[in-house]
Amino acid sequence: MRHAAKVRTVVAGAALLSLVLSGCSALQIRTAERDSGPVRVAVKKNVGENPTTAPADDGIPDGMKKVSRNLGAECPVDVSIAMTDGWSEGSSGDEFHSFSRGETPIESDSVLITCSKGYEDSPQSIVDAKKKFTFSEPKSTVTAQRTGNLAAGYYWTFQGELGPQEIVAINKKQTVMYGARIGYKTNGRVVEIGVEMRSLKSNTEAAEEFKQMLPTLTIDDEKVPAPRFK
Repeated sequence: MRHAAKVRTVVAGAALLSLVLSGCSALQIRTAERDSGPVRVAVKKNVGENPTTAPADDGIPDGMKKVSRNLGAECPVDVSIAMTDGWSEGSSGDEFHSFSRGETPIESDSVLITCSKGYEDSPQSIVDAKKKFTFSEPKSTVTAQRTGNLAAGYYWTFQGELGPQEIVAINKKQTVMYGARIGYKTNGRVVEIGVEMRSLKSNTEAAEEFKQMLPTLTIDDEKVPAPRFK
């Protein structure tokens, strides 16, 4: 019996070592020894990470600060996002706030925060309608996106590229755009909130900065989940 137990132990150890050496780190190995019969080796595959999970939120990134704006009496919503000191606030109103950065105004990076009356029946229908007409021109594409519910609304966050024919493309050139469209209930009505960050595709540093900014977006202190960037 002792000899048989030793044999079973050696077999189990060899099986486990073989799996480890073959790189199967995502497997769980369980062995069971009975009074009679061979050692049983159970292999269970771990559940992988959900590919739609948003990036981990570590708060405000280093070198940035929280910038908050209220969108006025007709849209009494507080919007905040992290930004560096390099952004300059331009023209603004109760429901429109713009920020820019760059030496050439016609090709500057931009951040727009807006609110407008919703013309759909629900927050989700506002977002669904907006998705149909965004990134719709040739050479425009959505690289990553995420949708879901908020306490008082529905959101769509995205990463994508705008083709030169898009109205909001910078200087009719290929443009990257990160942002969110949100259908939101406030003051007994539905409004559409927009946050858009744009830069020329050639400005790769700005794109990396947008990837840090978008996960910090909040609406009335509620985090708006970002997509998994590519």
